[in-house]
Amino acid sequence: MTLIAQYFVTGIVTGCFLILATIGFSLTRRVEGFLNIAHAEMLGVSAFIAWGLNTQAGWPFLPAAIVAIVATAFLGLFIGRLVYDPIRNLGPAVLLISSVGVAYVIGGAIDGIVGTGIRSLDIPLATTYKFLGVRITDYQMIVVGLAALTGISLALFLNKTKTGLAIRAMADNPALAASRGIDVQKTSRATWLVASGLAGLAGVMLAMIATLSTDIAFHQILQILAVAILAGLGSLYSVLLSGLIVGVAMDMSVYFIPAGYRPLIAFAVVIVVLLVRPEGLSGRSKS
Repeated sequence: MTLIAQYFVTGIVTGCFLILATIGFSLTRRVEGFLNIAHAEMLGVSAFIAWGLNTQAGWPFLPAAIVAIVATAFLGLFIGRLVYDPIRNLGPAVLLISSVGVAYVIGGAIDGIVGTGIRSLDIPLATTYKFLGVRITDYQMIVVGLAALTGISLALFLNKTKTGLAIRAMADNPALAASRGIDVQKTSRATWLVASGLAGLAGVMLAMIATLSTDIAFHQILQILAVAILAGLGSLYSVLLSGLIVGVAMDMSVYFIPAGYRPLIAFAVVIVVLLVRPEGLSGRSKS
């Protein structure tokens, strides 16, 4: 029973990381109207910027993490303006295929700059706490706390700020938003900054709780897609529930099957839910 509880707690941590990794992806999908596969590689960019500043330049982890998140946010904005804006009118299929190309370019650049091998941050070893036989580390608790804080902050941003309300309007109906006087280009830039910054935050968390290799970020895209599809591609808030469901399902499955099948479990959950609710957990879709 304790082992099952341990897998459940680990699944909560995994789910919280998936929330951080997916919420920016879903934001881009709603506002920009396409699946940005390169979003996963932005996690790698942030993780390796933090690693470089921390281990190679000797920076403390916190300022290295902040710089990595900010740099990733502006890199995402730059890519959005340089690559996606000129081909926006060609449709979501072209944008999707282009994002795959961008993902390979970013991944290749990371390979060329960083090189192969396993790396880790220069931070203290995680402190493990034990509650009723269940173990959790301080770094895992940070991931859970940041996921909760991110969800609350994003909800406040989207509902209480002028930019957030403009993003919501763009997500619901870009043409109507433009006709009502919303600056479409400015709102798009804000979306890229926020979404890429969230990817940067997820990348820093990934660097903190896992060893780094140059292909680790690309491996996240399948899980990100699973969470986004389960939530419903037209939804942001249901990503929170979807991330927890997928994370818990993957880690609980290790009790019954080898850990290598965790991604299979993620998509099995998606398939089962979509058979009952084709629009995902949100109960709505966005074309």
